[in-house]
Amino acid sequence: MDILAESHWVLIHPLQSMSKKSYRILVFVVLWFGFGSTYLLKKPLGVIKSDIAEDLNLSKFELGMLDTALLLPYAVMQVFLGPLADHQGPRKTLASCLLLGGVSMAFFGLTNSFHFSLLMLFLCGTCLAPTWPACSKCLASYFDKDRDTIFGIFSTAGSVGGICGTGLAVWTLNVYGWQLSYLLPSVISILMSVLTFGLVYSPEEMGRQPGPIGPSSSVDSSQVITGSRKKKPAIKSWFGLWTIPLILEITLAVFTLKVVRYCMYMWLPLFLLDYLNYDKVQAGLMSTAFEVGGALGSALVGFLTPRLFSGRSLPTLCLLTMLSSLSLLLFAVTSQLGATINIICLVLTGATNAGPDSLLSGSIPARLGERNGLGAGAALTGLVNGAGSVGTVIEGPIIGLVAHQWGWMGVLLLMVLLSSLGGLALLRAALSESSLSQTSSNEEEEEDPTRSWPV
Repeated sequence: MDILAESHWVLIHPLQSMSKKSYRILVFVVLWFGFGSTYLLKKPLGVIKSDIAEDLNLSKFELGMLDTALLLPYAVMQVFLGPLADHQGPRKTLASCLLLGGVSMAFFGLTNSFHFSLLMLFLCGTCLAPTWPACSKCLASYFDKDRDTIFGIFSTAGSVGGICGTGLAVWTLNVYGWQLSYLLPSVISILMSVLTFGLVYSPEEMGRQPGPIGPSSSVDSSQVITGSRKKKPAIKSWFGLWTIPLILEITLAVFTLKVVRYCMYMWLPLFLLDYLNYDKVQAGLMSTAFEVGGALGSALVGFLTPRLFSGRSLPTLCLLTMLSSLSLLLFAVTSQLGATINIICLVLTGATNAGPDSLLSGSIPARLGERNGLGAGAALTGLVNGAGSVGTVIEGPIIGLVAHQWGWMGVLLLMVLLSSLGGLALLRAALSESSLSQTSSNEEEEEDPTRSWPV
């Protein structure tokens, strides 16, 4: 079998001299840049809105429809298209999504039709929906040891990609205008599609099986409670995925975290401009502090979870989410104390918000979906991240209503409450996981595969 695996490696890969460890690093790097390139396609819309409104004579409601056309299919289609990576493989899925997403946005500015723009944004959101589940499945198949650390570092691609996407959009808008602002991001996305298709092979495509992920693997037994060891039927029903314990709590936590994060993305510059009286340049620069904190937090949480609470992820993420609500409250209380305090609070808030989300929507559902031969890692990742991403769609009307009725302080207090709700959901999940772990250790009878818990 080892000889067959090595020969298969030589046949499908021109880099036959590369060691398996080096190849895993290559896979990680290509996936990191590939997923980061999706933010080059998503971020420019916020930068070019004023130019689009002027050229196409659009109302604010129509501008809001552009956001919905991109974010709604991205959220909803993850739930239904996430299983593509389970059936077609992460390489083909990710490469196809990057290619089609890049092509659709290349056509975005070619006409002055509002409805054509809506169609292209809808296609882009749909195409990008399976990218995160595909990346999660591929990473989970190659990295078993320190998986939380790997996912934490990988999640920095979103924050870095968002910062680069904003900067690139500003530059292309000033040089070429909004109609060509998506041309370079589309070229980069298509290039990453080619690299992904040519370089990112799954262990099965290499003629090898994924690393052991059961009780006999190197994963600490405190991180997983195994279900049946005799029978491993897969969950085929979409509703069956919801029956996996702890999924409801994890999804609720992801939902609250995403509402808060996208509220900061979309409304923070206006808050800094209107409420704290910064000028436009200062408000734009200071708003990136939240994203910088998100990148740092995503990397940091991957190193913290294996080292706190005996390596159990859920209690660590619960603690960080509670700290997120406290940091938001601190930002609200100290908002009038100057730029330095504001930046510190925003970095802390971004770190404690994006850090837990990187694992809750990535490594934990991926681990759950692959336990006991379920073969639903991408499906479960898409379910959790997709259902949670509904928060990105509804945050606009909710925040707008709250800001109108109770002002900016009402918005900040709402985000504090949402983060606290997410922390309570994770607390319940952590306590339930601990209880289920104890129960499982005392039972010897055969169990259903849906009774396989994460962390």
